[in-house]
Amino acid sequence: MTLRGGFERAWIGSHRSVCCWVLLLACYFLIASAAKPKMPGHTHLNSIRIDGDISLGGLFPVHARGNDGKACGELKKEKGIHRLEAMLFALDRINNDNELLPNITLGARILDTCSRDTHALEQSLTFVQALIEKDSTDVKCLSGGPPIITKPERVVGVIGASASSVSIMVANILRLFKIPQVSYASTAPELSDNTRYDFFSRVVPPDTYQAQAMVDIVKAMRWNYVSTVASEGNYGESGVDAFIQKSREDGGLCISQSVKIPREPRTGEFDKIIRRLSENPNARVVIIFANEDDIRRLLQASKKANQTGHFIWVGSD
Repeated sequence: MTLRGGFERAWIGSHRSVCCWVLLLACYFLIASAAKPKMPGHTHLNSIRIDGDISLGGLFPVHARGNDGKACGELKKEKGIHRLEAMLFALDRINNDNELLPNITLGARILDTCSRDTHALEQSLTFVQALIEKDSTDVKCLSGGPPIITKPERVVGVIGASASSVSIMVANILRLFKIPQVSYASTAPELSDNTRYDFFSRVVPPDTYQAQAMVDIVKAMRWNYVSTVASEGNYGESGVDAFIQKSREDGGLCISQSVKIPREPRTGEFDKIIRRLSENPNARVVIIFANEDDIRRLLQASKKANQTGHFIWVGSD
């Protein structure tokens, strides 16, 4: 596993211990994903906890969205595990710096969103559990032994999530308890509304800038007839809406059709989308605002239909 540039050199040169964390973490997620809940209401199969004086929450799509009724699917290396590595690396650097936070250790409770907003919401209730329970302790007696008393951990902030739909779902809960949230990848313009998401912030620009850049690319290539494809949800639909709005403002660009990928695609759904895009052979350029899982399956369907080289795909981030 590598990270780019100076980050990569720092990783290799002085923090090899983090690699052990990552290997253990990957094994944990692999085992946990196959585990069965031990009791009704157990929702934290894919998670990791690091003890500290102050705890930060973390939301990462370690697994892709599952199919056939399953919440979680295959492991996501780049968008999931690699980003999780970055958080572990940052915690490691901070905790080993005696001047940055002297006598304070940062801990974490990191959860797997499985790229699904409803699943992430269920998992994120962990972050507010300590604030909503009247009795702040959880007493368990195992095999008739002495009671084990654990206090729900309280997080002071949450890092994440990745998908805009997930961040929006979680932000609506966290703001009620005044828990700040910082996303590393959510770009939906809706999240720029400070009156609704006053405890949310992000380190990436909203899709309005990206949509303008994509319109500029299309105009520079002298393409004037395009189709659009969007994943159902805040990210995809808002992105395409922004692209269409920008194209109308600039003029000279016509939209052949706008296709939406359902949140839960049925078998053959992507083959159907390719056939629909093929109905107008003059609109070869396709603007895509979709998550990487949907894009992968869409390109596979294009290849299956022997359309490789026919479409010109212009993808978002």
